Amino acid sequence: MKQLINTILKTGSLFLIIAVIFTTGCQQQKDYSKELKPLIDKYSQAWQTGNTDGLEAIFDPKFVRHSDASTSAEGIDNLKKVIIAFKTAYPDLKLVFTEEFYAENQYAGHWSFTGTNTGPGEIPPTGKSVSQWGVNIIHFKDGKIVEEWDGFDNVPLLEQLGYTITPPSEKMN
Repeated sequence: MKQLINTILKTGSLFLIIAVIFTTGCQQQKDYSKELKPLIDKYSQAWQTGNTDGLEAIFDPKFVRHSDASTSAEGIDNLKKVIIAFKTAYPDLKLVFTEEFYAENQYAGHWSFTGTNTGPGEIPPTGKSVSQWGVNIIHFKDGKIVEEWDGFDNVPLLEQLGYTITPPSEKMN
């Protein structure tokens, strides 16, 4: 009888372990893109058109954008200024997302843009066309964008605009 009880317990335990593995392993993964992609699309549209109306609906008031010095921003008003200045400098800007990944309250994407530097901006207009790529990581909280990390290499962009890097003179050492 004791052996029968041990066998039932072992079999029952094994069955329970298999059932837990099966049910957790077979659970449908949530598609976070359904709730987050519309926010990313609206944000992308603002960069492409320069129209920043309505961004308050998708951004947390304490939003922070981490990027290079000229495109970092704290708060929605400063972000709007960055977007408008960039669109002014590159009026024909085209932004394309080539890869996008969504997770709970997170987005990561690879983007590229093309444009011609014909408008006034941080630097005088050069009239030159540029192509640039980068990556973004965006964090959400309570259905709003709270933080963005934007990464790209400015050197190729500046080179396309006609700038060169001059090594420091030996006198500086």
